Amino acid sequence: MTDRPRKTLRLNMSRPSNEAQSEVISSPAFTAKSSEEKEGVALALLTQATKQGLSVKWAYNGTMMEADPQVIYRRKDSLYCDAVVTQRDGTPASELKLGSFRLSGLQTIALIGRKLTPWPSLDLSEARYGVVLTVRDEA
Repeated sequence: MTDRPRKTLRLNMSRPSNEAQSEVISSPAFTAKSSEEKEGVALALLTQATKQGLSVKWAYNGTMMEADPQVIYRRKDSLYCDAVVTQRDGTPASELKLGSFRLSGLQTIALIGRKLTPWPSLDLSEARYGVVLTVRDEA
């Protein structure tokens, strides 16, 4: 044995509190499933939200968002949802705009009780909308 002191490493296991992440509880349907199954579950939940006029909360590319889904469509064998993001990581969006989200990229999704705000300039005749599956009601 030597008289040199041993090096010790400490591992901090506590996670920093992040309110935006604690607000959404991951749906059990999103655990341990293939991307096709996740896409199917996301399609069902987003169709329900769109038809009932409800906003959703989801994680996309590691960012928690509240969004108002406007249309769900298929383009190039993938499903997409165009939605207006109203909050990112718990803070209001600086600019409201219509964004496209691939359903297979959604990590968690939950319906929230807030009524969605219809996007006034939604033009379904645009080329990007291949086969439209669901559109929010105009009311």
